Amino acid sequence: MDLWDNGWALRLRDQMRKMWVRVVLGGLAGLVLALASRLIGPFLPNIPEINLASGSVDSLLSIIASSMLAVTTFSMSIIITAYGSAAQNATPRATRLLERDQTAQTAVAIFIGSFLFSIAGIIGLSAGLYPGDARVVLFAATLADIALIAWALLRWVSHLNDFGRMRDIIGRIEDATMPPARLFRERPALGAVPGRDVLPKGLPELRSNRAGHVRFIDMKTLQDCAEENRIRVEILRMPGKYVHRGEALLRLSAPVSHEMLVELRGAFTIRNSRSFDQDPLYGLIVLAEVASKSLSPAINDPGTAIEVLRAGTRVLEALHDPHPPEDEEAEDGKHGTRHDRVYAPPLSPAEVYATFFGPIARDGAGLVEVQEAVQDCLAAVALIGDPAAARVEAERARIRARNALSEEWELDRLAST
Repeated sequence: MDLWDNGWALRLRDQMRKMWVRVVLGGLAGLVLALASRLIGPFLPNIPEINLASGSVDSLLSIIASSMLAVTTFSMSIIITAYGSAAQNATPRATRLLERDQTAQTAVAIFIGSFLFSIAGIIGLSAGLYPGDARVVLFAATLADIALIAWALLRWVSHLNDFGRMRDIIGRIEDATMPPARLFRERPALGAVPGRDVLPKGLPELRSNRAGHVRFIDMKTLQDCAEENRIRVEILRMPGKYVHRGEALLRLSAPVSHEMLVELRGAFTIRNSRSFDQDPLYGLIVLAEVASKSLSPAINDPGTAIEVLRAGTRVLEALHDPHPPEDEEAEDGKHGTRHDRVYAPPLSPAEVYATFFGPIARDGAGLVEVQEAVQDCLAAVALIGDPAAARVEAERARIRARNALSEEWELDRLAST
């Protein structure tokens, strides 16, 4: 199974990234651990020394219960503060990536799971559910839980050194944009036959029954339906595009049944917001938003804009690189056209470059150091991407700079780049 071709797999992964999933699993694990201690106890041999030590389990569980509640509350306050800082200093879209942070999710899940384990253990001890041997097992489980808490705390404290900082946010956006960039490098039209307006207008069309952004397209479902009905389909709205209710998603080479239209419509996941998974343009837009915010008069941080330019250029290099590293080739596996009955428009290099470089060149027009970085990055992109589109975008940036820069030496410095 290829994750990128299966919309349901992408939807499942999107749900699994949410914090509540891991927290619920951690809480259930804590309750199961407390219950298992009661069930395993009768099957263990009697060891007097451990029996004596297990008398302290009541106080240990009380300490865990009181401390984990405080630690969880404190951790959530840190996380919420990081979300607010990212939204204010970078872009609100970056908070979605912070919400996915596995270290934060794991730490909170362990803290809540430990809290529920200790509460269940205290209740069980008070109710007499842990006689001799079961109490020993509960004691051992408590020691294991303390070790897990210590590991989670050390990992969480270390993680807080970077969590939510600007370099961390830029790195997260870059990392989230790299996979779809590599996907479109290997499959320029998500594995479909590249083309625009291949099927003539006037043919049957599949229309959206709701408004929103196209998040995922299940290419395998489209191919299977097209093969089953011996038709060809053309995607009119790729991931990232906004569709209104009643707007066309697909053009069909021949009419199909109502049931098949329902199945074809199910291949499109439409939500109120965009996603990074099949939409490299979205990642570049979010990066550009971070740079634009840093260039605002309130923040005035051109260094961050230059850092964003370097990160975006690395994404574009991954999008265009004809010779990816061997580990990427092994990871991607299959390349090129895989769905011969599906047509889809490829990414336009001119649109990609304008989407990323245009806002930064506009907002940093009066800063010669930002304009130098723009020209340098576009020169690098021109070597492996679309030289004509890169030159057009570079000239647009130069025009903006000439209109905004007031010093002759700045113009001369820019002209030398």
